[in-house]
Amino acid sequence: MKLDKILMRLIDENIPDNECAVLLSGGVDSLSCAVAAHRLGKKIHAHTFHLEGDPTYDSRMAEHAASVFGWNIKTTIVPTQYLERDFLRLVYDYDCRKKTQVECTFPFLYLVKDIKVKYVLSGICGDGYYGLSKRARINFTRPKNIFDRWRTEYFQQENAAGILQLRALCNQYNKILLHPYLWYAEIYDFFMEKDWDQLNSKQEKHHAREAFADEFAQIGKIKPHLNLQLVANIDDLFLTLLDNKKINFRNRIRVMDMCRDWWAKKRHEERIAHET
Repeated sequence: MKLDKILMRLIDENIPDNECAVLLSGGVDSLSCAVAAHRLGKKIHAHTFHLEGDPTYDSRMAEHAASVFGWNIKTTIVPTQYLERDFLRLVYDYDCRKKTQVECTFPFLYLVKDIKVKYVLSGICGDGYYGLSKRARINFTRPKNIFDRWRTEYFQQENAAGILQLRALCNQYNKILLHPYLWYAEIYDFFMEKDWDQLNSKQEKHHAREAFADEFAQIGKIKPHLNLQLVANIDDLFLTLLDNKKINFRNRIRVMDMCRDWWAKKRHEERIAHET
């Protein structure tokens, strides 16, 4: 069965309403979910974001795709002046432990509350099947058993791609999140039977691009894989916290280490509270 048919069946089975929100970027995975729902006749409410004063490829592509297919779209402008407060919210309220979790969850603090419909569709974790990160390309693409081990470990993570934070935000606003690329056996089996070259040698994410070729042709050129926080310049924004003595209380030179300090601090505070 082709990928489009699997996605359409999962969406049809899990979104009974005739409308849904889609967390839309300019990438293949979110667009594949949106187009699959569109084929089913769902009314699409697309949601994208960019930092205040900094429109991105993703936000522009999402707006373009919405205009092509007649979808409603809301572009959330994410403020940057509350970064200290938001960092602490991410650590304490949403249990962000790593740099990637902090940076990737940050825009959804603002985006999710703009969603008005009940069901939210996301292409989160689709990247995990393809091995397109720099680390994966260098170390894990071949032979297939090495590639399979890397992918299996990725999907065995409790919090792959920060899914727990995104689900918590959706739950907070009484939304039901559907993420077809994660924890659905049909999708997992479809990808795991293929090696890296079958998935990417013709073009990155070949099977998704082929399954939705007609609609993707209407949209135009779709970018290769890039991480959400890099496209949106969120990583650069969080670098500014290194100059914040309250947040960077150990004078770290990397945001990664600063985030680890706060996770350790939070765990220590929880142990003290438990003991008392």
